[in-house]
Amino acid sequence: MNGVKAPAVLAGALLVCILPHLLAAHDRITTRVTWTREIAPLFAARCASCHRAGGSSTIALDTYQQARPWAAAIKEEVLTRRMPRWYAARGYGDFANDPSLSPFEIALIAAWVDGGAPESEKGTPAAGTAPAAPVTAASFTAPPAAAVRTVSAGCGERAITGRLLAVRPALDAKGAAGIAALLPDGRQHIIAWIRDYDPHDPVTYWLRRPLTLPSGSRLHVESTGACSIDLTFAR
Repeated sequence: MNGVKAPAVLAGALLVCILPHLLAAHDRITTRVTWTREIAPLFAARCASCHRAGGSSTIALDTYQQARPWAAAIKEEVLTRRMPRWYAARGYGDFANDPSLSPFEIALIAAWVDGGAPESEKGTPAAGTAPAAPVTAASFTAPPAAAVRTVSAGCGERAITGRLLAVRPALDAKGAAGIAALLPDGRQHIIAWIRDYDPHDPVTYWLRRPLTLPSGSRLHVESTGACSIDLTFAR
């Protein structure tokens, strides 16, 4: 009798062990947001520049098979705005190449993850790879070199004149800098506030609306440590 019960007990124990893994592998789908239709184009536009084969990140998100195991982590990263990585504080400056997600896009990713992270709706073909990135802020193209001139400056204050297109600071690791233009009429125009700077990931911040600085204007840069800044003007 004991010989009959032992296999049954063993089988029950094994089922208890593997059942959670089986359930996790087949999440219940409760959303109509899919990788193929909504998430892949979004990732292609905002994430693929780093999260791809040969990119700066060790985690590729080119395909559903690559992205699905990271779904929960992706949700946390976008909800906390740690990703996409962008060192300019929100509300201080407006940049054409800002890859930050809108509240709607963040909600879309969260809905996809919470709903079981489906690849595609039943009855529609799945897509193994993300489509080409649409034209968005993340795919901004800088003006040709012949159309701009770049001037290097240190921190502090200096005279500045021209049609400012972009700034590119270089700071100490984890450094911060506030960049502002002081206009001759006494007004101050905040250009950018950069924080948690990573020297291995320098960024040029292209102003969405170029700033015309008349004669008598001054650039004011305050930083937490040593820094320099490249200023790009229209020729």
